[in-house]
Amino acid sequence: MKKVSLFTKTAKFVSLLIAIIFSTNSYAQESDFTFKRIGGGGFTVVFDMAGGYGWGGHGEFAFPVRDRGGLQIISHIIGKGMSVVVNDNRYGIGSIANKISFGGFLSPKIRTYGFIQGGIGIGGGNETIALNLNFGGGGGMDVFVHRRMSIYFEVGYLQHHLGNKLIGGMSASIGVRSWF
Repeated sequence: MKKVSLFTKTAKFVSLLIAIIFSTNSYAQESDFTFKRIGGGGFTVVFDMAGGYGWGGHGEFAFPVRDRGGLQIISHIIGKGMSVVVNDNRYGIGSIANKISFGGFLSPKIRTYGFIQGGIGIGGGNETIALNLNFGGGGGMDVFVHRRMSIYFEVGYLQHHLGNKLIGGMSASIGVRSWF
C-alpha cells in the first residue's frame, strides 16, 4: 500500500477548506458587518512527525485588504515567541510574520478562512544562535461570541528552517480576536 506523506494530506485538507470558503460567502453580503482592524492573540502548538515539536504564544494586528462582495482578505502582522525542540536541541525563538487570510461568513456567528504565512526570527539554544525562517498555511474559523469579539481555531502546516535543519508539521492554534 502506498504511504501518503503528511504534507500531501495537509495540502488536500487546505484545498478542500479553500473550496468551502469560496462557496460560503453569502452571509457577509447580506449583513452590515464591516471592520477596520483586528487585534488578538493566542497559543500555537506544532507537531513534527520526525521527533520535533514546538509551542508558544503570539499576538496579532490585522487590517482588511478587501471586505466586500462576501470575500474578506485580511493581512495579519504577527509577533510570536516559541520554544522549538529538535532531537535534544531546544531553541527559544522570537519572530515576526505576515499572514494573509481569505474567507467569508457561513452564518452570522461563524467566519471561515484559509491562510498562508511566512516570517523571520532569531533563536538561541544549546549555546548556539540560529536564524529562523518559518512558513506555512492552513485554515481556520472565527466563532463570534459578541459582535466585536471572536474565538478562533486554526489548523495547518507550519515549517521552520532553524539552523541547518528543516522541521515542521501539523500546527493548531486557538485564541481570541477583537474586531474594531
